[in-house]
Amino acid sequence: MPLPALRSLIVPCLAALIAAGTPARASGQGVVPARIEGAVEIAFTAKASGEDFRLLVFRPKGKAPAGGWPVLYSFDGEDSFALLTDIARTLNGLAARTGRSPVAVAAIAWPRGRASVARRVYDMTPPTARADGVHVMPERPNGQPWPKLGGGDAFLALIEDEVKPLVRSVLGESTGPQTLFGHSLGGLMVLRRLVTDPGSFACYAASSPSIWVDDRQVLADLDRLLARPPAASADAPVPGLRVTVGGAEEEFGPLDTRAGEGVEARRRWISSNAMVTNARALAGLVEEKGEGHLRFSYEEYEGRTHQTSRILAALDAVQLAIDCTE
Repeated sequence: MPLPALRSLIVPCLAALIAAGTPARASGQGVVPARIEGAVEIAFTAKASGEDFRLLVFRPKGKAPAGGWPVLYSFDGEDSFALLTDIARTLNGLAARTGRSPVAVAAIAWPRGRASVARRVYDMTPPTARADGVHVMPERPNGQPWPKLGGGDAFLALIEDEVKPLVRSVLGESTGPQTLFGHSLGGLMVLRRLVTDPGSFACYAASSPSIWVDDRQVLADLDRLLARPPAASADAPVPGLRVTVGGAEEEFGPLDTRAGEGVEARRRWISSNAMVTNARALAGLVEEKGEGHLRFSYEEYEGRTHQTSRILAALDAVQLAIDCTE
């Protein structure tokens, strides 16, 4: 089924919890935490950093295919897991009826109550390539200095070294093609993984990537990757890359003012981020130099903002993971 038709499906965003809790009573009815069928949560401590994380994994129903389930990995599990899992359950039935493997979902999250802007900014920004070690960043709309930056490569190493083995412990030692999905700073980290180790995943889905970070360093990194001779062997398959962005992400609307942030500061922030302009620059770079390097697709969601585009991008990412081949 083509993606535009799939978007016409009603994809409810489940506010599901995977936490254990004590049943409560309200108006004579039993109230218990909602759970996502087929999902498990694993709490673990990173060996390298000593930081605590949660891993959320959804396993499709039935017996795994011969090569193992394809897996869609996602950043920001607090926000993405329930959405991606609900979409996967909808599309997995369609996949099975057309002879394709249903997809599993694995999302990394911080411990409950311990997620923060500072921690996310650190984990989801690459180290700078500049000799002085200082990132080039725009003024924040709240006027505050940037928190610590540059922990992104360690976060990606955590996924390779610890998260993937944990996922295999849930799904089985063999897994099918693996896809990486992220939105905003998560989208930037998808691109960072692509340019630093293209073979880590078979497919990449970057939703509204924050290309603006560190003066668009990721574009320079991608340019260097595409300048190399393309690998042409069965041992080095061509990765798939899908980049999406909301068509209205550079427009200033009535919801773009927040408590404590002035209108002009928000205007400067939206202008400096240049989400659509930067996404188009990336698409132009890949279209010019990416032949033999990437299986590429690009889409702008007409009229969608930074937040609403995430929902459509999640649908596209699940479809990409189902269709992805190594």
